[in-house]
Amino acid sequence: MNENRINTIFFGNNGLILDCLIENSNVKSVFCQPLEKSNVNRIKITETTDKSFIPFHEPDRIELYNYIDYIKDSNPDLIVVCGYKYIIRNEIFNIPRFKSINIHPSYLPYYRGQHVVNWAIANGENETGVTIHFVDKGIDTGDIIVQKKIPILFEDSANTLHYRIYHEACELLKYVLNTISSGKVLQAEKQDDSKASYFRPRTPENGIIDWNRDGIEIYNLIRALVKPWPGAYGYIKGKKIIFWGAQFEADSSNYSSLGEIIASSDSNFIISVKGGKLSIDNYAVLDKNGNETKLELRIGDKFEKESD
Repeated sequence: MNENRINTIFFGNNGLILDCLIENSNVKSVFCQPLEKSNVNRIKITETTDKSFIPFHEPDRIELYNYIDYIKDSNPDLIVVCGYKYIIRNEIFNIPRFKSINIHPSYLPYYRGQHVVNWAIANGENETGVTIHFVDKGIDTGDIIVQKKIPILFEDSANTLHYRIYHEACELLKYVLNTISSGKVLQAEKQDDSKASYFRPRTPENGIIDWNRDGIEIYNLIRALVKPWPGAYGYIKGKKIIFWGAQFEADSSNYSSLGEIIASSDSNFIISVKGGKLSIDNYAVLDKNGNETKLELRIGDKFEKESD
């Protein structure tokens, strides 16, 4: 391992990446956008910074620019960004000797933007990736330093795919840090903007299920929005059902009505969908006030897109 550790500042809320930075560089401080104190990412970050005696800051997007002199005085060699929701202007990202890099969970230039892991699964992609690129004035548009393709497995949820992506990201980050600390120049390649795609943040309303869609598309939506995301959902008997997990089985001989429950037990139920059936064993029932409740589901009950 190279012992010429560089000084870094971290902007973001990804605990795995912060751990990697601490192991492979001198982390001078951590910046995170303001989050609820109960947020699991914030808890992980603050536990790590407290244990490692690293200064932790939560400025809003305006207060951030009061820290410019502080960042300069920290004498960072590199700023590393991962999961930071504010756009960082060049007054900050040009401060470090080796500029600033961003870790993005897609194979750029494809899937620029936010919530791209969720979008990739919901869109039925078979492959995504992870990219480390220089920060510039655009959104995920900087020159690419290193990237790797990652398959999306049929059984992947947003959680399992996130886990694999950021474990690969740690390996790529180690390469970048070791390259810099070894005195080598980071090589980077411009993105092909003609191939770029951009995705907006997902909203809870994006999770409503249209039971006329192909069953595989519904399955993809469910696994894209598992906890801690808001969940894919439908309505039945005036109640909202949030689906936290599902298994899809192709079955061309299924002639039941779309969205109809074709089997039910105390622990799970099966829904007829176009091209097959969905088995549901992890879900929540909410009343009209959003409170969790119970509901007996029977064979023949049918889901609707909208609440009654």
